[in-house]
This record gives sequence, structure tokens and C-alpha cells, in this order.
Amino acid sequence: MKLERAILFLRISLGICFLWFGMLKFFSGMSPAEQLAIMTMDILTFGLIPSAIAIKLLAFWEVVIGIGFLFGKQIKWVLGLFFIHMALTFSPLVMFPEICFTQAPFALSLVGQYIVKNVVLIMGGVIIYILDSEVKQ
Repeated sequence: MKLERAILFLRISLGICFLWFGMLKFFSGMSPAEQLAIMTMDILTFGLIPSAIAIKLLAFWEVVIGIGFLFGKQIKWVLGLFFIHMALTFSPLVMFPEICFTQAPFALSLVGQYIVKNVVLIMGGVIIYILDSEVKQ
């Protein structure tokens, strides 16, 4: 029972974060990560997707992850979307070191810290994956 409650609380906390961050990206200028996300997606998509559409797609992706965590349905699919998203969030460290570091590779800028904090979110996802599998057995 305690394990199930811990998974629930962890899913809800990740769900709130993703829903909130995703919703902000639907409104231009509201997300502090908007410019970095647009620059990153422009490179990752080879400029094939216009910025205005790319940021909305990212917003939708994050909202879907958030709702998925909140409701706990199809959690393996939600975790798949989550882990792909998390992997891609680290790409600016390589693509934009001048923005992510004050002195590469150790002194992170505020942007770099914003990216590296995702390690904690990733571990939350790993814990959900492991514990959810154990609870269902």
C-alpha cells in the first residue's frame, strides 16, 4: 500500500511539472525555456518545422506526458515519451555550450543548471518504471 502511494505521489508531481511547463509553451513569451527550445528544435529538425509549430508540438508533447502521469493510464507509453523527451533536453549542452556553461565543461550557467536538473526528473521516471512493474506483479 505504501509503495503504491509513493508511485502515485511521484507520478502526480511529475505530471504537474510537465502539464505546467507544457501549458506555458502554448503562450508565446510565457516559458523561460521557449527560446532555448526553439533553437534546439530548429537544429534537431534541420529547420524543416517552423518555430511557431515546433514549440506548439513540444507543448502538446509535454502536456500529453503530464496528463499521462496524472492519470496513470498506459504508463509504459507515457514513460517512453518521457524518456525520449528527457534525452533530447540534454542536447543543448552539446549544441549551445556558450549558453549552457560559463566555463565548459564544469561551470554551468543558469540555463545549464535548468537542463542538468532533469537528472532528478529522469530518476523519478526510472523509479516509477521499476516500482510500477513490481506493484503489478
